Amino acid sequence: MLTAVKRAWGARVTTVFPRQGHYAHDPEAIAGHPPADLTVEHIGDLVDHDLTTLRACAGAVAAGPAGGR
Repeated sequence: MLTAVKRAWGARVTTVFPRQGHYAHDPEAIAGHPPADLTVEHIGDLVDHDLTTLRACAGAVAAGPAGGR
């Protein structure tokens, strides 16, 4: 899902990957997808991030060596 949204919306969306669930820790399942702008271990960890932090994460990924996704 993150891949499809990021391809369609690019830098206009900040993707968050909560590493929860069966496939969240499966290296083969995650290997074929671009990284999220922000990865958290639990969805509840998002309370520790404010909107400015989330936007900064998205901007850092978009400006990275791959030039975004």
